[in-house]
Order: sequence, then structure tokens, then C-alpha cells
Amino acid sequence: MSGARKLKILLLGLAVLATAVVLAACGGGSSSSGSISTTAEAEEIEDWPLFGRDRDNTRFATQDEVNTGNVDELGEAWSTGLGPDQYLMESFPLVLGENVYVTTSTDEVMSINGKTGHINWTYTPEVDFSQSTGVGGYGITVNRGVAAEDGKLFVLTFDNKLQAISQKTGERLWSSQVEDPATGAYESMAPSSYDGKVYVGVSGSEDGVRGKISAYDAKTGKKIWTFYPGPKQGEKWVPKGGGGGTIYMPPTIDPKTNTVYVGTGNPAPVLVGAKRPGKNLYTDSILALDADTGKLKWFHQEEAHDLWDYDAESPVTLFNVEIEGEMKRGVAEAGKNGLLFLLDAETGEDLFPPVGFVKRDHKPPTTKPTLECPGAVGGSQYSPLAYSPETQAVYVSGIELCMYLKVTYESHNGEKQFAGDRVVPKDTKKTGTFTAVATNTGKVLWKHDMPTPMDGGATASAGGLVFTGDQQGILYAFDAKTGDDLWQADLKLAFGTAPIIYSIDGTQYVLATIGGAALTASEELGEIGARVVAFKLGGKKLPPGPELKG
Repeated sequence: MSGARKLKILLLGLAVLATAVVLAACGGGSSSSGSISTTAEAEEIEDWPLFGRDRDNTRFATQDEVNTGNVDELGEAWSTGLGPDQYLMESFPLVLGENVYVTTSTDEVMSINGKTGHINWTYTPEVDFSQSTGVGGYGITVNRGVAAEDGKLFVLTFDNKLQAISQKTGERLWSSQVEDPATGAYESMAPSSYDGKVYVGVSGSEDGVRGKISAYDAKTGKKIWTFYPGPKQGEKWVPKGGGGGTIYMPPTIDPKTNTVYVGTGNPAPVLVGAKRPGKNLYTDSILALDADTGKLKWFHQEEAHDLWDYDAESPVTLFNVEIEGEMKRGVAEAGKNGLLFLLDAETGEDLFPPVGFVKRDHKPPTTKPTLECPGAVGGSQYSPLAYSPETQAVYVSGIELCMYLKVTYESHNGEKQFAGDRVVPKDTKKTGTFTAVATNTGKVLWKHDMPTPMDGGATASAGGLVFTGDQQGILYAFDAKTGDDLWQADLKLAFGTAPIIYSIDGTQYVLATIGGAALTASEELGEIGARVVAFKLGGKKLPPGPELKG
């Protein structure tokens, strides 16, 4: 870290401390408000040990070797292919020491040397891919990464097994069955681990799967508790064949308050609400749960009685912010309904009105095709936000893809069932947005119209940069403050994840896992393949992508 960077952090910390002292002296804030610190004061780390790098899930790297002044010198350090049978890549890697840990779409776990790209070992679990209909009901399998704690890696397999393997060798240590695949449930998420527990959910709302989030003992794999966002089939608002509230991305755990924050999926039947009256709690919601017991602390429903498949799918980000002289602990989540939610982490109440980041124009679907914006993929799908304490902004990946939704009826065992069609209009441009929103005002700071749907998420750094990739395979580095497009590299394979940043022996690397997302496959964007590519200053230059228009 540079001397200027250290001074900046020290000054920011002193400013926050002074604010807290003034508020306490004037009676302008509670004692708990005065104790809130900024993410920039967090201990500097050079690894990427958690899904979002830190416990707040900010995806903010404290390194500043690569910065706004020299990012144009960034080039390829190494590139490693993941095998000929890989064509999707939604894995968000971890870096511990010199090793990068990445998963494949068929649930392998790989340890890769972060300096050279050499594959150290591969763990290949036995997985039954035949039971579930897969991501979005299309039979597509993805795996979004591992969690790590006390020398173990934790991975979820498509057929609903939670497994612990050795971080050093890849040897399997234990395996627990999370759910019966015959229910239609599947796993695509990365788990989260904290304080001897591993937190996991199940996916499959579209198929009527009942959502749940559970905590498991990290040493033994024994289940500790389970919270169900919705009732069983045939109870309360859930009809026979219905369900919902499933989990697609890793929970965020706040050790200071011992709280698990997680987003939930849509209710089912998806497009028709006639047989599921009411708000359908706790679907399409942000939940705050006690990390030890699973007890609900609060919830915030983003889309009551959802008729459009508007999950709260992307992972929760936590941040600290001063609003009108008072320090607040905040929650940010980008919904598939095209709204960014900024909430009070203590109560779940809105800090500001939700912020739109894509076109929004939707009404209840009928038996006639109805054009809905955003369409059933979002909004923002599973894409993680990035947060920079330097700009106090979150960076949102958006999908501009309207769809015709249509209610249809099917007969099952002599009983009329509700279903629905989702059709992308012919000649529709599949585009996206990338938006910076201030957490202290709830206002848009800058916004880019992107040439493809943005489905992977973003990563920010102390070098004043924010990185993201599109589905043409272009990796971008934007000025986090102004949005200026400072650097691009054409990697040829679509992004389904966000980059990460780590350092080894004083050299900073920016690493991208590429090969497309489930959306990419269904919309036929991008080439086929899966690779891990690392960049460093002075590396091999790659050609840029097309110039952005906005």
C-alpha cells in the first residue's frame, strides 16, 4: 500500500471518529451510532478469502498498485483453460496465500497457483445431474464457488450435497445431503462460512421448490438450524405444486451483530397469483436472521405478490454511511425488478426510496402476451454489487431485456394447473447498464449504457477503479468516481462473474473467470469455453473492445 493511501485511510478514520465525538457531545446519535466504522478502516488483506472479499461483501480491494494513473499498463500475466467440457463460468474465486480456488459448471474444485496459473489439484465429486431441471428450469448447471475456513473448503454440488474438502490437498472430509433432488431442488450458490458454521440454501423456485436456509457444523456437517421463507405445499398461501423463496447466492454475515442477511426468490406458480393470495411472505425479500439460531430479526419484501419472477437474487452488501449527520449501518441489494434497495441494517427500513437502474414498465400478465420491462431475467440477476468507501457508492450491473409474458393453462392428473411463457421479442437488442449510486444520498452518480446484458457483477479497488465484464468478453476498468472508461481488454469469452484482486510478493493481480453465464447460453451470446485469466502491470497487451457510447 502506498504512503498516500495509508494517509488517506488515516484521515478518513479520524474524520469518522471526530463526527462520532461531535454527535455524542450534541446528543445527535446513539452510542451504537458512534461505534460504527468505515469499511476503509478494515484490516488490509492481500488475499481474496471470502466471496465478497470482506465480511461486508463489498468486493472492495485495498490494493492501489493498479490505479487510475497506470491502469492502461495492465496486461495478461497468465491464462489457464478449465477443460473442453466447460462452457459456462459463474464461479466467483477465492484466493488464499498463493492459491486461487475456482469451481466449474460441473462442480469440480480446482486449486490454481496465483502467480503462474498452474493447476495444483482438482477435486471431482460424484454428482447426479439427472434429477433437477436446473437453473431456470432449463437443465443448465452452474456452480458459483466455495467458502473457506480452518483449512477446509466447502462446496455445494448440483444434487444438493454440502461437502468439505482439504484446502491443501482436495481430499474429501465429509458430505451432507441438504435436500432431496427429486423435489426439483438444486444447488448453484456458493456457501458462506463463519465461526464454525456453514450457511447454505436451495434453489428452484420456478419448479415449486420450497426455499430454505440452513446452518451446518463446519467440523462434522451436522445440520444446526433451518429457516423456511414460506410454508409447505398446500398450507397457507402455497397451493399444491407451488412453493418459492429459494436462495441463489451466498448469505452475508455481520459478526458485529451476529446477523445473517440473505435474499430470497419468487413464489410459484411464477406468473399467476390467483391460487396464492396475499403478499406471499417471505418471497422476493431480504431477510435478517440470527446467525446462531436462524430466528428472523426483520424482513424487507421487494416485490409483494410477485407476478414477474422478480427474485431478490443478488447477494447483500453492507456499508457504513453518514446521513444527515448520523452514522448508519446500511444494506444494499439490487433486485430483478430493476430497483436498487438501500436499507437500514438494524431495522430493514428504507434509507432512501428504491433507485431504478433499468427500464421499468410492467403490469400483471394475462393470457395474451404482455411486454414486461424488465423481463424475467431482471433487472439485476445474481450479479453482486461492488461498494467503494472512497466514493461511498455501490456499482450495479443491469440487464436491459424486456420480455413478453403470457399466462397459460396445463392439465396435470385431470387438474388445471397454471403455467406461463417467457418470450424475448424478435429483433430485440440485448443490452445492459452499469450504474454508480451514492449510498449517502440515494442518487445516481453516473451511468453507462452497455452493449450487452451485465450479468457478472463488479469489483472496486483503492486505486480508484471499478472493474466489470460484459457478455462479449470485454473486461472494463472505469474511474470509480467519474465513470470514465479508462481501460479495456477483449478476452473473447463472456463474463458470468466479477473479477477479483489479490497480491503475491508485492505484485497486484486482477483475475477474471470467463466462459459465460446461463443467460449467455440461452441467448447465444459469446463463444464457448471456460478460462481463468490473470492480469498485472506490464503483462501482455490484449486488444480493447468497442468504444462505449454512453
